[in-house]
Amino acid sequence: MTLAITPGMKHLLVCLMFLTMTSCAHKVEVDAPRFVRADKFAYTKSDDGRVFIVTTNTKDFDDAMKRIQPGPATVDKFDLWVITPASGASRGETRHRTH
Repeated sequence: MTLAITPGMKHLLVCLMFLTMTSCAHKVEVDAPRFVRADKFAYTKSDDGRVFIVTTNTKDFDDAMKRIQPGPATVDKFDLWVITPASGASRGETRHRTH
């Protein structure tokens, strides 16, 4: 059995496929985390009450814990390493001047 597919039927089929896909899609509202910045640290709170603190050293972390006072909690510390490309001068390369 063969089906007669006319250009009008193709157009209708494409419209139905598009409407089916758009009717099933749901837009989800997404908010970026809002960081509170202080002198030597920044922090944010998640929806479930967790507090995430970003500092450059442990002394600043301790100061942040005193200022924020998140209450009784378990503290997990993670080290974050930021690696940047070294410039020529920091790799020990020397440049000689010629007169």
